[in-house]
Amino acid sequence: MSFTVEVSIYLSHQITSRGLGTQLYNALFSSLREKSVHIVIGGITLPNAASIALHEKFGMEKVAHFKEVGYKFGKWLDVGYWQVKLDK
Repeated sequence: MSFTVEVSIYLSHQITSRGLGTQLYNALFSSLREKSVHIVIGGITLPNAASIALHEKFGMEKVAHFKEVGYKFGKWLDVGYWQVKLDK
């Protein structure tokens, strides 16, 4: 039997655009495939073009958008959810 998992990684803005997110997700997705995970979901605080690009690079598609559900840095923020089916 396979299950659904939620994934997230956090990188300092000082070390972005170096391929580290891709390396981490390559390792993580490889492990999840070995464990026969069914669905992978990831939440992204919006806007965040770099995170969206990373998730979509791994075949994830946007499936939900929640408006003003997060509060950070003195303002309300939207959160989107992306998902991909691994056991095709």
